[in-house]
Amino acid sequence: MPQPQVANLVCGSPWRNHDYDNARLRLGQVLYDLNGIRTDCYQDYEDLGGIALGDLLVTYTSQIEVTEKASTNLRRWLEKGGRWFAMHSTTSVAGNMAMASLLGSQFIDHPPYHEFTVNVMKPDDPLLEGISDFTVADELHCVEKVTEDIEVLLQATWGGRGILGKDHEVADRPLMYRRKIGDAGGGVLYLALGHANRPYDKPRPNYPDQPEYRGPWGSEPFDTIIRRGCEWAARRREF
Repeated sequence: MPQPQVANLVCGSPWRNHDYDNARLRLGQVLYDLNGIRTDCYQDYEDLGGIALGDLLVTYTSQIEVTEKASTNLRRWLEKGGRWFAMHSTTSVAGNMAMASLLGSQFIDHPPYHEFTVNVMKPDDPLLEGISDFTVADELHCVEKVTEDIEVLLQATWGGRGILGKDHEVADRPLMYRRKIGDAGGGVLYLALGHANRPYDKPRPNYPDQPEYRGPWGSEPFDTIIRRGCEWAARRREF
């Protein structure tokens, strides 16, 4: 029997502003269902040996401080062929441009939770096979590109006032993209969709309780995209 792969699942935030328990359970289940994968769980990127020896990385984080040593370790791992499936608020990098340059973008704002249309930009790509434009209730995370080598797979068009009080022009907003790193097949697949929070999942403990939002978790085609993202990271299919 071949040796199982090792997945590193980094899920959490000091802000506790999402339902990280939900993400941890659901992403762990997806990885488990792929068979032949052992999953180690972390709340930050500082276990240098764990990440360097892992076969794939799956993350759902926000505003985590990352040391220079950890970001350098991540870059070397990706350049050697590691694949990173990054979700939702992972691009909220606490101003860490080393992390933003690895991911290819950084979070800038989002409008209030609402329903919007997601446009499939590459329907012939194996990651999106059989998936057409769809409607989703979620946070439409807006990111700022910090590299020009991202391949946009999903996007939505939005403009207006974000939750940070800033006005944004109407523009196409990447919601899923792929970025190659190095010459060994490594890279990043980023999916901006996937918000969920319970009433007490809020940025500050003294803030009022939030409305509960479950986002697209447990719905199609979101679940299919999540599974294929993990398959891409594990090199289970030729994506």
